[in-house]
This record gives sequence, structure tokens and C-alpha cells, in this order.
Amino acid sequence: LYNLVTSALCMLIGLATTSNAVSNAAGSLMVLFSLLFAGYLQSPAKIPAGPWRWLSHLSPSAHAYNALTTNELAGIEQLSITTVIGNDKETAGPFTGRTILSCFHLGANSPSHYMAVLAAGFAALVLAIYGTQRVFLKERR
Repeated sequence: LYNLVTSALCMLIGLATTSNAVSNAAGSLMVLFSLLFAGYLQSPAKIPAGPWRWLSHLSPSAHAYNALTTNELAGIEQLSITTVIGNDKETAGPFTGRTILSCFHLGANSPSHYMAVLAAGFAALVLAIYGTQRVFLKERR
């Protein structure tokens, strides 16, 4: 679903712009901002309040990342973290998957919630693409 949403968003940007160069630049910037606010580099809780926090909620990458991490970690009951430095081996834990998710402020909802948000975003973008084509694209003969 993430690929579909991102492709539809880039298609909508391509329809709304007048040249290929502007379309490519705007699409690339959209993907970069989506990845910036996804939670890979900084925890979503540390993003400043205001319009920046909304970009995190609008990012398709954030919903895909939350769905992936929640699906992978939510059911784990005994998770230990082991570090080997030289000949020394240190183990921390055991932790639950929910503890790890809450530490990084991820997985507040179920994976199906994030997938439903992505599906709704895809449907809205397809309707926006259709509307944009009906309004702005005229056949010339």
C-alpha cells in the first residue's frame, strides 16, 4: 500500500505541474519530506508541535513504518539485547515488544489501523487524480 500511495501522490504532483522537470523535483521533495517525518531519524514525539507534527501524521512513510514495526515487535514477550565488545558480552532485558515500541513512541495502534489509513489515503488520491484529470486535461483535436 505504501508504494501505491506514494505513486499516486507523485502522479497527482505530475498532473498538477506544467513541466517534467518541475514534476520530478516536486515529487522528489515530497518523498524526501515523507521520509524525514516518518520516524526513522527522529522519534515522532520529539517533532515540534504545530504544523510539523501534522506532516508526521500525513506522511505515508510514517504509517507504513508504524505498521511494519508494530507487526514485527508487538507479539514478542522475551526480547534481550546483547552487545559484544572485545571478549565481554553484556545482555540487557528481557523486554517485551510493546516496551520497545513505547520507548520509540511507535505502534500506538494496530497494524490494521495503519493499513486502513494508507488504503483511505490511496482512495482519496485516486479520486483527486481523477478530478484533476477531468478539470485540467482537455483533449485537443
